[in-house]
Amino acid sequence: RDHLQSLAFFLVLLTAGLEIRIKDLRPYIFVMALLPATFEILAIAAYGVLALHYTTAEGLVLGTVLVCIGDGLVIPKMKEFQERFKGHAMPRLIFTWAPLEASYALTLFGVLVGLSAPANMPSVNMGLLVLANVVRILATVGAGAVLGAGSGWLITRRTQVTFMGQQVFTGAAVEAFLMVLAVTLIAFGLGAEEGGQELVPMGFSPGSLFQPELLVIVTGTFFSSVAEHDVLHGVEGILGGVWIFGQLMLFSMLGSRTTTSIFPQLPRVLPIMAVGLTFRFIGVFFATFLTMKMTPAEHCPFQRSTAALDALFCFLSTLPRATIQGALGAVPVTQRFFQHSRTQETAENMIFLSARLYIVVMSVCGMILLNIIGSKLLEATSAGTRVALEQGDGHAPGGTGQVPVEPEATEDSEGVEEVVDPFEAVSAMYALSTEQIYEAIHKAVEHEESPKELAAPVLGRSISDSTTLAALATTTTRRPVSMEEEESKEALARRKVKLRRLRTGLVLAQFDMPGSQTAPSPVAHAPHSCRRGGLWEKDSHLLGGLHFRPL
Repeated sequence: RDHLQSLAFFLVLLTAGLEIRIKDLRPYIFVMALLPATFEILAIAAYGVLALHYTTAEGLVLGTVLVCIGDGLVIPKMKEFQERFKGHAMPRLIFTWAPLEASYALTLFGVLVGLSAPANMPSVNMGLLVLANVVRILATVGAGAVLGAGSGWLITRRTQVTFMGQQVFTGAAVEAFLMVLAVTLIAFGLGAEEGGQELVPMGFSPGSLFQPELLVIVTGTFFSSVAEHDVLHGVEGILGGVWIFGQLMLFSMLGSRTTTSIFPQLPRVLPIMAVGLTFRFIGVFFATFLTMKMTPAEHCPFQRSTAALDALFCFLSTLPRATIQGALGAVPVTQRFFQHSRTQETAENMIFLSARLYIVVMSVCGMILLNIIGSKLLEATSAGTRVALEQGDGHAPGGTGQVPVEPEATEDSEGVEEVVDPFEAVSAMYALSTEQIYEAIHKAVEHEESPKELAAPVLGRSISDSTTLAALATTTTRRPVSMEEEESKEALARRKVKLRRLRTGLVLAQFDMPGSQTAPSPVAHAPHSCRRGGLWEKDSHLLGGLHFRPL
């Protein structure tokens, strides 16, 4: 049972690592992951010291065991929300936040082991213990970077390997997944302890040189950063199928550890839950405020108009608790912590009891609230939320990761729909500045043939033949414009652009063209203008290769 649970938890760590991008790890991510958790740990520790009369070490261990997000529950849910609410920044924020908080809790627990005086552990210098944990984190990150980047580079190029003229690897997605699985299992084993023996000991301090959970996450993160997109996409697809069985093992094993005999003790744990969650709520809103203050608007996942709802969603996402509580809850009892404390037995039993009740109450209630209220919060904020955390795929070329919201056409509209800032949409699509687009259109119109050669349907007339090139042009005379008289970029940028969409789908654009002193010269933007032989195809060299298509 323990081995099955460990393997299922390993899949959670691997999933989290593959989803994290190095470019996602901006300072505000650490603020959101660490600050609310610290608030909750300190609040629970203070309650343990003041109300339960525990020592400081006992209170801190209690808070550290209970604080962490159940990443085995939350990460799969965030992946589901990402599919339902494409482009929303909050699911990806929690996706990155959850493994960081888990690593923080595990690291802090490792430091507190030295303060807790477990049985059969020699006295350790506190300064040496802190140094050992710093070395452990640095060694873990370094080893994970080497394993992840190396495997990402090699697995991407495995099809180039030949033996006696025959290709060794097929290049299938399952093949890449098995290789990634082997590398990350090796990483997990490097930090594991079996029977009190470490595979790679620290040397100058008890414990392993590597932290296994963090090592798997870092390995997956660097693999996803180095591997090509199609390789990574294939590995993630296979892993998603494997996780269907992994979550059954994980949650059934967690449930099998709990008996109904602990429920009468729930009133003893409820005050701890209330204190911890109150300060977690305060910490989430405080971290949200700091993030908005310290992060530029183009990278901030929060908007001022929806910040309160987004912060509430973040708080709901921290409610499910299971994996870390199941992994650490029994450790103080099995290793007999707090040898020199008069409240040793009471504190050990309370930590173990609280961890089991947190698993039952918080996992069930937290997931119900996240499913019902969390999805409604995402629906309420999805229309105005920008994607500040750029994804490795799915964002507009040349853009900043923002997903433009298309205006919806209504049946009761009058046939004309105003589109706000059309040049910005074209600029994001083709990775060009608006000034370049202005100049390209200006040059195209100057070299355009006489508008009399084009059909001139009456504005508002229904056009049924979609294969006919339609254009609207005036008969006003334009005098030639010399290069010396060409307007400056500032003048071009001030030109007013109106884009109207007719019921037939025909898009007409009007530009104030140079040389016309009496009236603007509307230029047609026809449905076939992007095809070979279209309106501007023959002058495409003047546009720098820019071709136009219907918006």
